[in-house]
Amino acid sequence: MLKTTSIALLLPLLAGGAGRDPADYVRLQRLSERVVLAHWIGPDRLCHLVGIQSQKGLVFIDTEMSPRITTPIKERVERAFERTDWAYLINTHGHHAGGNSVFADIPIVAHENLAEEIQWRIDTQTDPQRKRKALDDAAQILTALRNNLRQFGAGRTYARLMHGEIRFWELYIEDLEEGYEVVKPTLTFSDRHTLDLGDLTLELVFFGKGHSHSDILVYVPQERLLFTGAIAYQRAHLPEIGEQSHMEDVRRYLTVLDEFLDPNVPIDRVIPSHSPPLRKSDLVAIRTYYERMLAGVQAAQRQGLTLEQASERLAQPKAFRTYLEPSPGHWAYRLHERNLGNLWRICEESSPPNRRPEATTDARVMPK
Repeated sequence: MLKTTSIALLLPLLAGGAGRDPADYVRLQRLSERVVLAHWIGPDRLCHLVGIQSQKGLVFIDTEMSPRITTPIKERVERAFERTDWAYLINTHGHHAGGNSVFADIPIVAHENLAEEIQWRIDTQTDPQRKRKALDDAAQILTALRNNLRQFGAGRTYARLMHGEIRFWELYIEDLEEGYEVVKPTLTFSDRHTLDLGDLTLELVFFGKGHSHSDILVYVPQERLLFTGAIAYQRAHLPEIGEQSHMEDVRRYLTVLDEFLDPNVPIDRVIPSHSPPLRKSDLVAIRTYYERMLAGVQAAQRQGLTLEQASERLAQPKAFRTYLEPSPGHWAYRLHERNLGNLWRICEESSPPNRRPEATTDARVMPK
């Protein structure tokens, strides 16, 4: 039986944030005269959107979950630069394209895979069951946040963050209930693309299918900045090898990382979507993980090991101590095991038939 939540039941949840200016929950960090980072506050919410000003106009990198959340961030960036002449929106991957309609009148730049990747956002609004489930899920989150605030919100700083998180979900519910336009990219590329902004150039490079189908990096040489989206997620946070990844993607990870680790490529700061700025040297651990995982899986298959045996040899606490295992319930919990399973499949697919190890069904099952 389909669970339902009417808008009448949602109204009391929404009313708690009524009258507050959404811009109150937006924070800006100026990296230079030409670059600012902006994010919506919350106790565990950090999603950097980027504003860049140039001779040929403003550029925005990534959008939030929906238009009502994206709009006040855009307006704060406009106030910071004292201009509104937007030239481009760039999506680093499909997860950060929910507010694209706010920039519908300018070119939206992304990898060619992104259009298909965000089809689920359209389906969520056009399929009644999907829309109802999304509303139910959001309402449950909002209820839990309000209960959490009542129980633990005595501290002023924590309460402020919680109010920001609550307002975030209120606005998302409003957008989802009323429906909003999902705008796909209008300028796409397969490998790399350069935007000439007069005094700045933005070099967009496809990373390969990993965290998503459409991951790109954005390099601004004049600012010595590299924006990595969700590729360099957080320090000590595992990179990803996705279910949709193939050997060409894994090879591309290494090639792209080598390109930006080159001493002749000046990078002062690496800006991930979900953590404070990193250093160029933080990319080394990401590359090492991919390289050692690939070599380890290939060696295990040559030796005729099963996936379970390879998992013991390449266990995260043993082979990759740099990285921390998130707690159960976190989306990245057991990510290393998922990466290993995906890479095992990739290496099997890419091995010549006469060199593929004989494998049973049991050998392909990840240990629980």
